[in-house]
Amino acid sequence: MLHLKGGSDYVCGRFFSLSLVALVGGFIACEAIAEITLRPIGTFHTGLYDKSAAEIPTYCQKTKQVFVVNAESGRVDVLGLGDNGSLTKVGSIDAADDLGNGMSAVNSVSVFDGTLAVAVEAGVITENGRVAFYDTGSLQLKGSVEAGALPDMVTFTPNGHWVLVANEGEPNEEYTIDPEGTVTVVDVRNGFDQLKTRTVTFRDWNADGKHAKQLPELKKRGLRIFGQVSQSGDLKKKIPATFAQDAEPEWIAVDHESHFAYVCLQEVNAVAEIDIADATVRRIIPLGYKNFGEAGSGIDASDEDNRIDIRPRSGLFGILQPDTIRIYQQNGKRLLVTANEGDSRVRPTSDDAVSGFEEGAVFEDEASLDDWPTSGTLFEKQTSDTELGRLKLVRDLVDDHLDEKGRPTQLFAFGSRSFSILDLTTGDLVFDSGDDFEQITAKRYPEFFNVSNDSLKKEKRSRSKGPEPEGLVLGTIGQKTYAFVGLERIGGIMVYDITQPESSKHIGYFNNRQFDVPATLGDGTANPEAGDSGIEGLIFVPAEKSPTSTNLVVVGNETSGTTTVWEVLTSQ
Repeated sequence: MLHLKGGSDYVCGRFFSLSLVALVGGFIACEAIAEITLRPIGTFHTGLYDKSAAEIPTYCQKTKQVFVVNAESGRVDVLGLGDNGSLTKVGSIDAADDLGNGMSAVNSVSVFDGTLAVAVEAGVITENGRVAFYDTGSLQLKGSVEAGALPDMVTFTPNGHWVLVANEGEPNEEYTIDPEGTVTVVDVRNGFDQLKTRTVTFRDWNADGKHAKQLPELKKRGLRIFGQVSQSGDLKKKIPATFAQDAEPEWIAVDHESHFAYVCLQEVNAVAEIDIADATVRRIIPLGYKNFGEAGSGIDASDEDNRIDIRPRSGLFGILQPDTIRIYQQNGKRLLVTANEGDSRVRPTSDDAVSGFEEGAVFEDEASLDDWPTSGTLFEKQTSDTELGRLKLVRDLVDDHLDEKGRPTQLFAFGSRSFSILDLTTGDLVFDSGDDFEQITAKRYPEFFNVSNDSLKKEKRSRSKGPEPEGLVLGTIGQKTYAFVGLERIGGIMVYDITQPESSKHIGYFNNRQFDVPATLGDGTANPEAGDSGIEGLIFVPAEKSPTSTNLVVVGNETSGTTTVWEVLTSQ
């Protein structure tokens, strides 16, 4: 694996020695001027804690408004963005109420030229949802169209001709119904009262599909097919899911020419390339695995060792499974940037979701090392809770790498605790941030290393995905391209200069979470002094479109229920 770093001091700014830091505006910043510095200048507080009250934001230049998914209310919060970066609620959109017909919560939003697209799931998530279109000024409904099951992400193409919807198609709690994952292509060129749709499916990669012969090679390169659908009301009787069922579209990135869309199929660890005009899948690009055994790519694997222990682990690999993906072009190459969150599938998702069944009793793809014999293997002396014993492993992938005695030869964990850059022409890895995220957060916050978004227990997340890169956005400033990566668990934004992808370098880490302040008040509401927690979605607002006339990064934080505007300051 390619792993590049720029130096030894990760506290903030560039990789050079800095001994002085100061608390500025509620976050730690360098006294010296870094290449990029982020400064929070405005926050909208819903007051709701751990209710997913602020998730995915988008911005309308015409109205100077930020539209934010509020999953708790099932609505879209409309926030006015002031010329000083302040956020003020000016309205809301209740798409489910406007649409009726059993529609439920809003999942995603996107804006183009004064029109807001809203992805809305059905009350029964295995049934088809809809996409609604609103005027960003009047907030009036302009039209809607049916999408697939659980429309989870929506985006306009850069030219505004199409709207693409990632229909995740998650199984129900019983895992007796597993809808196919699909992508809805909405043609909006004739107006929002004459919408036309086509549905992109992944059936050609099913066992009886025309591309089935590709599956063995794709699996060798990191494609994963693993689902098990229960049959005939017997939750213990299962048959394998098809590829189309396992493929759960999570995020869509569209090239600058609006020709091709790249759809993240998170659970199966792949990206699909779609020809938008034809509404067809051209190819499946497996994302492979990260070798945690290489120098500079280690992990802290235990939440029970009472120490920060980031080191390589031979025989251990991470399955990338990105959440957010973005596209940019550099040096004639089309590049994909991925926030490698990792994701498991567990049904039921809780003890009380299905009567008589505990969490994971129907389907459980999480495993631990003691599920296999290890005597005489590389992992024989690593079974304790302070080593690899508590690390959440990918059951089916480990099962695929057993010797003749049923002992694991390789282990696989969810996520890579990093972000990556891939060449979309070849599918090759160009850059990976290695163990930067854990190393940097360990140095900055040693007492809160690998805490969760809703807990201050040190190392709680070491056994499961670590800092957990979730959101990602790219921004062009001058002649440079930057990646802003949001860490869901400990919080904060990692900034990298990715202008030259092979030599991408860390620029800074900015976190306004106040670990010494209670996250909630006495009545259970979110404490406005506690900062942000649980980063979900990020957008970049360039200076020429911003009411502040400066570059901005706007972040939705689902745990703290806050939407925060960060000003991007440069030394250039």
